[in-house]
This record gives sequence, C-alpha cells and structure tokens, in this order.
Amino acid sequence: MIEIRNLTKTAVDVKLLRKVAQDLFRKAGVKRPISVVFVGPNPPKARRAFRRARQTAKLLAGQRLLDISVALVSPQRARQLNMIYRKKTYVPNVLSFDYGEIVLCPSKIRKDAKKYGILFKEELARVFVHGVLHLIGYDHIHQKDYQKMSRKETVYLSRFV
Repeated sequence: MIEIRNLTKTAVDVKLLRKVAQDLFRKAGVKRPISVVFVGPNPPKARRAFRRARQTAKLLAGQRLLDISVALVSPQRARQLNMIYRKKTYVPNVLSFDYGEIVLCPSKIRKDAKKYGILFKEELARVFVHGVLHLIGYDHIHQKDYQKMSRKETVYLSRFV
C-alpha cells in the first residue's frame, strides 16, 4: 500500500509523477495495481500518480517493500524533520527514511527549479526518483557513491522528462 499525504497547499504535477511511475512499470513489465490510501486535499488527482510507486521501488531495489508513504510538507516541517533525524538546519527538498517514507517539500522543490532554470515538474521528478533511490539503498555520502546515484537518476529521468 502507498499513502499520500499532501500537508501543503502547493499543487503538485501529478501527471508527471503518473508518467514516471507508468514508464518505470511498463519497462519492467509490471501490470498489477496496488492499493492506495489518500489523506489530504484533492486525493483523486494524485491517485494514479503514485498507484504503482511501491512496485517501482520493489523493481528498482530487487527486493520486496511492503509500504511506501509519501508526505508533502511545508518548509518549516521539512526543516524540523531534517534537524530531528539528520541534525541539519536547512530545508531539504526530499528526505527518505528506511521504513519506507519519502518526505517532499514542494516549496523547496519549486525554488530549486527556478534556481536551476528548469521546470517545477522536472525538478519534482528528479527529487521523487532521488527519494526512491535512497529508499532502496543508494546514498551520496562519498563522491564515488554520488556519481553512481547520479547516473541512476539520469537513467530513470531520461525516460520521462
């Protein structure tokens, strides 16, 4: 099951997320839908966007993941979580937790997209893929790991952005 919680008023480009998930599944030959639980405003708009995110993570990881939770939070909440769990004081665009939670900060993602001169939906897709890669064990603490993770991001993003 995957639970989506949009705790912000920021609209998210669910068509792009849907395209990301569908593309990854199509390439892997996955056809089985999963259950989705929604909490927050406009849940039907997000339903298809994350319907197969759990399956995507399983495919990318080569392992069985039971649940993924995606929370869209304010910059204040993202900073608070970053401080609590990573002892960092800045607002992150994404946080991933080993138990299957991805926390996205749409406001930060929008600012980053503007800074990089790209569309919000492109940065949203990159951050979403980045979060899934963290869930399945990739990190970027060392330069070698950063390069490996960046290559994976590029491969997956090239399919749909």
